[in-house]
Amino acid sequence: MRNALRVVGLEAPSDSPPAEPGLAAGPAIEPERKTLAAPRADGGEPQTAVPPPEPPGGRRGVDYEVVSKRRGPGTFGALLFLALLGLVAWTAGSRGYRWVQHQLDPPGEPIHEIVLTLPPGSSTSSISDLLAGQGVIESSRAYEWYVRLKGGPAFQAGEYTFRANSSVWETMEVLEAGPSRVAQAFQRRITIPEGLTVAQMAELLDETPDLAFGGQEFIEATRSRRLSLVAPAPLNLPDGVIDPAEGQLFADTYFVDGDTSAEQLVALMVDRLDAVLNELEFSDAPQRVGLTPYEALIVASMIEREAQRPEDLAPVARVIYNRLQQGWSLGLDATVVYAVGSSELTVELLAVNSPYNTRLFVGLPPTPIAAPGRASLEAALNPEPGPWMFFVLTDSDGTLSFSETIEDFQRDKAVCVELGLCG
Repeated sequence: MRNALRVVGLEAPSDSPPAEPGLAAGPAIEPERKTLAAPRADGGEPQTAVPPPEPPGGRRGVDYEVVSKRRGPGTFGALLFLALLGLVAWTAGSRGYRWVQHQLDPPGEPIHEIVLTLPPGSSTSSISDLLAGQGVIESSRAYEWYVRLKGGPAFQAGEYTFRANSSVWETMEVLEAGPSRVAQAFQRRITIPEGLTVAQMAELLDETPDLAFGGQEFIEATRSRRLSLVAPAPLNLPDGVIDPAEGQLFADTYFVDGDTSAEQLVALMVDRLDAVLNELEFSDAPQRVGLTPYEALIVASMIEREAQRPEDLAPVARVIYNRLQQGWSLGLDATVVYAVGSSELTVELLAVNSPYNTRLFVGLPPTPIAAPGRASLEAALNPEPGPWMFFVLTDSDGTLSFSETIEDFQRDKAVCVELGLCG
């Protein structure tokens, strides 16, 4: 179930008509952060190219003669050095390629059979460690990266027969074929709803009986590893980030047993996210929406928190992209709610100095604000065509009304106020 916001409003920049209720008013604020989709806020002209230096022996535009010189030992030595350097680089590149190929597909044919039991709740990383440890594959790291970047088969826990010295793709074929014997074990069903934060997931786990870990261990597990490989977070996030793992754990139903650790559950959730992102071709986000995959993940999280009905997801995405392209602040209450931790927004809270306050700062917040579901992820890559710059809640069932002008928005806003849906 989506976590609906009671107030939904967007703001226009200060050089547009007066700001509507629920939006930051006042003079335009110099943006402290930019996104790939937002144009230059200062409106400055491109720098004038520096003219090339005058050619030796004459002024620019005047013919001059180049006197050739016989190559001496120094010139010959420099050319020889460059040739050797190029040969070393080519050799290193060739060796690097052969090394990677060796990790994915070791030389020689697969040999003796190895029977392994994959327990319920196994993640890509735990499977890769087991396969490498038993000599089925050459490298656990190569297997994990290949599966998470290229996508791998869903598998059922149980008994599998592998062969030693197999390639990554031969191993994946065994998993795809299914187990010879299904593993029987106690399993606990855990459903993580869409739109939750990492902290809210931890609270839910604290309330789930028969787990081998609690919410705090779950949070610590998200800090102990790199998360998504398809939409990785920047290595250096700015000050004010609330949770660097936000949005990188896929909301879904998971089955774990009494021995499943917090690290294993986190690995399962990251694997599931990357599998969905691969299916949706999130790596194409720069070509499709002009954002990095991680920035598109941020957009998906905002869509998740702002839209309650499936038919509103893609139009909300369009409003976000339109405002980014026009250099407007997004003005989304959902990001402020995330920053202050309360859905009851006062005037003081709406003015909070946080990089998540999209009323004050132009561009995207620094991280996602929740775990987006598949539909929101898809909408982030496929915004519905339209000129809309505003949306507001106009029905208690979650219906949003979209508008292009401030006048139309004010009309819709009056409906929201009349129904008691807006403050």
